[in-house]
Amino acid sequence: MKRFLVIMFTVLTVLSFSKVKVTFWGFTMNDEHAKKVLTTFMKENPDIEVEYVQLSWSNGFDKIVTAIAGGEKLDVVELGNTWVASFADKGALENMDSFYKKYGKDYMGWNTTYYKKSYYSVPWLLGTRAMFYNLDLFEKAGLNPDKPPVTWDEVLKAAAKIDALGPNIYGFGLPSGENYSPWQQWFLPAVWCTGGDIISEDGKKALLVSPKVNQTAEFYRKLAKNSMKTKQDDLAKAFGEGKIGMYVSGAWDIDYLETNYPEVPFNVTFIPKPSENSGTHASFAGAEVLAIMKNSKNKDAAQKLIEFLIRPDIAMDIAKLWPAIFPSHVDAGKDPWFADHPMHKVFYEQNKYAKPVPSIPAWPKIEDVLRDLVEEIILTDKSISSILLKYNTIVQDILDGKR
Repeated sequence: MKRFLVIMFTVLTVLSFSKVKVTFWGFTMNDEHAKKVLTTFMKENPDIEVEYVQLSWSNGFDKIVTAIAGGEKLDVVELGNTWVASFADKGALENMDSFYKKYGKDYMGWNTTYYKKSYYSVPWLLGTRAMFYNLDLFEKAGLNPDKPPVTWDEVLKAAAKIDALGPNIYGFGLPSGENYSPWQQWFLPAVWCTGGDIISEDGKKALLVSPKVNQTAEFYRKLAKNSMKTKQDDLAKAFGEGKIGMYVSGAWDIDYLETNYPEVPFNVTFIPKPSENSGTHASFAGAEVLAIMKNSKNKDAAQKLIEFLIRPDIAMDIAKLWPAIFPSHVDAGKDPWFADHPMHKVFYEQNKYAKPVPSIPAWPKIEDVLRDLVEEIILTDKSISSILLKYNTIVQDILDGKR
């Protein structure tokens, strides 16, 4: 009997101290920083052990797809928000509606996790775009550097004045010649600024021939007349060299410009809206989101990990590694770090107006169409209406499954 009790005590002791093992596949944290962050989590949750696998943006998507197809039991996975619809559509993600009901009011960016009337991940780190402007060029053009453009008309007038300063000076910088930036930096957000969209809410109808998209295209055509048109990285370089008055980019260019062009005086401001009394400061919503995989066997532990990672103090610590993405918590902006980084604070606040791309599985195909559309608008003299009609037909074919 005594021996039996000793054995039972040993078994119960082992069981009481056994740990739940959770896998976490991510992109943002490197192994060193992940170890630091997750060690803190495991100290707070001694019954959970986390195994971190760092993925690269070059092949991480394919690795996740392969793991799912192979039946690998993943728990928590960091996703780019444009992937959510694709994985949710395949039934790979756990529904997070209950998580939203509990935490929804405390976090921004839930629109980046929404698909077919449900939430399939949790917003973690948000990144968006704002407008950079050169203070010296503003002064030389007779513009007030303390009052950057707020509306499209003000942008056009400022761009024309700066463009008139000399043959190697451009009022604005519009990206072209690459896959994402032509539509991502401002064209699609400009459509959203008007209250319009390029695809209906149900994802079934192309809206490129709508009046609001036409309004945006006409504005872009006018802006192109006083703009340098080249790849995004080249625009940042030209801005640093004092050749461009304004351009739209992400917060990563703050560090790039301050490091490589410390003499250039610049600031950032919200994305301009169509007019003083209409539209919004809409921008592109990029987000790192955290999803629990449908086939996870450790969903309770996985949820605890996500709750830990989205805490403003933890998320802010992660964001400081690469200050181009910021915590989704609504109070993260109160962190003292922002007092010393006012331009980064603009990006954090711009996130309130950010909007994600349409949540449809076919989106990757539509990205290429938008790139071509924008480049025809800014690089040719073709009729705006004919351009929009042409690409509206292509997008509709994609939505109908014909392409």
